[in-house]
Amino acid sequence: MRVFIIVNDSLRYDHVGCLGNHGVDTPELDQLIAESVSFDNCYVGSFPTLPHRFDLLTGQFGFHYRGWEKLADTDITLAEILQDYGYITQLITDTSNMTRREYNFDRGYMGNFTLRGQERDICLTKMNNPPKKTVPYNKSRHSYYFGDVSIVDLGRWLYSDWLPNRESHRFAPRLSQVAQEWLEDNYLCEDLFMHLDFFDPHEPWDPPQYLVDKYCPKDYKGMQMYNSSYGKADVFTADELANMHGRYKGAVELTSKSVGGFITKLKNTGIYDESLIIFTSDHGHYFGEHNCCGKANIQDTDDRGFWPLFNEVTHVPLAIKLPKGEKAGTRIEGFVQPVDIMPTILDVLGISTAEKLPGKSNLDFELDEHPGLTLGRKQGPNPLHGHSLLPMINGQKSRREMVFSCSCLQSKAGLNFMRGGGGPENPPIAWSSVVSKDYSLYLGGLLGDKPLLFDLRKDPAETRNIYDPAHEAVARLSEAYFKFLAEELHASDQIVERLKPYLSAKTKRELW
Repeated sequence: MRVFIIVNDSLRYDHVGCLGNHGVDTPELDQLIAESVSFDNCYVGSFPTLPHRFDLLTGQFGFHYRGWEKLADTDITLAEILQDYGYITQLITDTSNMTRREYNFDRGYMGNFTLRGQERDICLTKMNNPPKKTVPYNKSRHSYYFGDVSIVDLGRWLYSDWLPNRESHRFAPRLSQVAQEWLEDNYLCEDLFMHLDFFDPHEPWDPPQYLVDKYCPKDYKGMQMYNSSYGKADVFTADELANMHGRYKGAVELTSKSVGGFITKLKNTGIYDESLIIFTSDHGHYFGEHNCCGKANIQDTDDRGFWPLFNEVTHVPLAIKLPKGEKAGTRIEGFVQPVDIMPTILDVLGISTAEKLPGKSNLDFELDEHPGLTLGRKQGPNPLHGHSLLPMINGQKSRREMVFSCSCLQSKAGLNFMRGGGGPENPPIAWSSVVSKDYSLYLGGLLGDKPLLFDLRKDPAETRNIYDPAHEAVARLSEAYFKFLAEELHASDQIVERLKPYLSAKTKRELW
């Protein structure tokens, strides 16, 4: 069977045309979702980019013990499993975080291609004309290169030859073109696994000018907001935020078109109907909600420390196009998470996780480069935290009454990019989110930060904190989370014990 995973980075659930109401045109994604089974309540587990890819590609939650980290020798990925079952495996991405700096998320892919240049991924310098500083530090992320040059100025310097309306100069169309050409060379292969990972619509947002004109206020005369600050939103004017949001919407439409181009090629080659296609995103982005701009706090000027993972960043689209269009158009309300994708694929393919890998791949002389595959041949795949979604697709209820999201519950170097505040006497802990049908509960920050409880039936935007330690939902959601950590993830007792004091009524700071 031919299997395709398509990921869009930073795509909010409510910015897909058929799912949300933010006035974004995404006809290509709408069509794919209409031909698929779609899940209304998919929430990320581990956050952000690389932690999410870990959940997606291993079927295991990572947030209880790992952060932004490379794959370990004890990890076994979907690509490694399928390669050892004789599948041709291919990664095509411009999400450079997956493959650079030895993060090795390309492991298990027989072919892997990274389109270089996104965000801070500098391919070729241009030092005869060094970058200029035009964007204030508090209104953009730092580039970490060339002193205090912002990431916006770095990008404008790297892409100075881009033409305003040239789609072929943008990353998403270029990546889609690579994927389409690869498909022309491989569509006859019957056992195929391809992972197409778009960094867009992640910032910097630089869609063609006609899309900027379409979504941004026409009378705006200020600085173009290619990027967010990853700090407080109130450093921006309302017009600046509107320009920023409009540029993001333009990037979303262009990404939809780019995904659509690949789907059209699948149809033109005659393999679409028989293929299994999974479409999803890794997280969303704040555009002023909760006075946040970005997805995580990395600004020295924002003293709130870690940000809670509100629904704007945890709620993501998920669509599964089954072979022969089975169950097309079905919408499912039950809770699911990215760890459920891998076991679903294996279930559709009839691959048992209780059996050792069969050793069909010809890698006997290179097994030292494939530790997960080697381990899988000895012991079989690692136990999965996820559950196949086929029973839900066939009418059964979800096995999840709640969903849990976090960046990392242990103090790892991989979390240094997020401001935590505090100090040795009061070290911060990343916020955990617990979402049920009726309430959402948030625990984290500094010891003494007031937890958050929202009644989603009356306050779906999560703007009115009704936290009271005596509220029945607090005990119900927190106990479910602690049980999940202890019994399903086998998290250390220290983590659970460290979280419990956050439920105390003795709170000092109410920041949200």
